[in-house]
Formats: sequence, C-alpha cells, structure tokens
Amino acid sequence: MNEELIRQVLEKYFSDFKDYHLLILIGFTVIIALIQIIQSILINRKIERFKSVLKKSEIKYSKYNQLQIEALSKVYQLLVEFLSHTFTIKNKINSASPELITSITKNWLNSYGSVYSTFSKNKYILPISTKRVFTSIINDLQDMSKYIGSEKNLSTMHHTWENGEVEFMGDNQDLEQLYDELNKYDKEGIINKTIEKIENIKKEIENYFEKIE
Repeated sequence: MNEELIRQVLEKYFSDFKDYHLLILIGFTVIIALIQIIQSILINRKIERFKSVLKKSEIKYSKYNQLQIEALSKVYQLLVEFLSHTFTIKNKINSASPELITSITKNWLNSYGSVYSTFSKNKYILPISTKRVFTSIINDLQDMSKYIGSEKNLSTMHHTWENGEVEFMGDNQDLEQLYDELNKYDKEGIINKTIEKIENIKKEIENYFEKIE
C-alpha cells in the first residue's frame, strides 16, 4: 500500500515537472522571439535614420559642390578676360596713343576690380587651395593695379591732335609726381609677373575641374 502511494506521488510529481519544464521552454522561446523582433525593429529604425541622415548629407554635399562649381566657373571666366586685358597692356603700353592707353588701362582696372570683387564675394565657398593661391598673388596684383593707375593718370594728361602731335595738358607738378611713381616699377617685370600669377590661379581652377571628371 505504501509502495503504491509512493509510486502515485512520484508519477504526479514528474508529470507536474514535465508540464512546468515545457512551460518554461515555451516561455523562453516566446521571450527570445520577442527580443529578436524588438531588436529587428530597433535595428531597422536605426538603419532608416542613418539612411535619412546620409541622404541629407549627400544633398548638402551635392549642393555645396554645385555652389563651388558655379563660383569657380564665374571666377575662371573673369580671369580669362583679365589675362586678355593684361596681354593687351603688355603689347600696347609702350606704343599706343594716350587715348588708347587711357582706354586699355581703364579696361584692365575694371577687369581687376571684377575679379577681386567676385573672388571676395565667393571666398566662403571656394576650395582652400584656390583661396591659398589667390591670397599668395593678391599683393602682386595690387602693385600692378597701382602701376596701371599711374599709367592711366599720365595718359589722361595728354591729348593727341589730328596731325598726330601729342600735347601735355596737365599740371607739371602732377606730371613729376606720376613719373616718380612710375619709376618705382619695373614695367616689363611687373607685367610679366602679373601674367604668370593669373596663369597660376587659372591652372589651380583647371586642376579642380580635372579631378571631378
């Protein structure tokens, strides 16, 4: 009788244990499945946020590049004109009439002003290398502009008559001051240096566009 009772108790215990063990396994399975689902949701959300940030960065970077390209294109076109005016100065300054010298020096000064103004307004968006090159040549360009300004002022003091005779129409003291100013410069040297400097910055911009081909 006791043995039968013990057997029944043991069977009941082990039966309850199996049921309990099964419930534990099911519970763990459900918990693991929930954890995996939650992790998957969290990872997907992180991926979507990353994609959104990346897309915004790409748009921002693309816009930045577009602004750089537009600014560099504008500066480059002005530099081409600027170089042309400088070559005109080089070829005409020693032989042209006062009236022509006045015209070509005005053109040069206007072109220089456009280059300087456009560069200054777009400096914030230009590549560092381009800004570095322009900064390195600005002093030479300013010296050239002073020289050209003196040549212009000198030419405006003269007038060419119909018979080809050139007459001085200004003040002698002003004339002496202008000659003193012009004597400070090596005319050929400063013009050639200016041409070289303009070519340098043009080449820097060309290198930029070659790299993005």
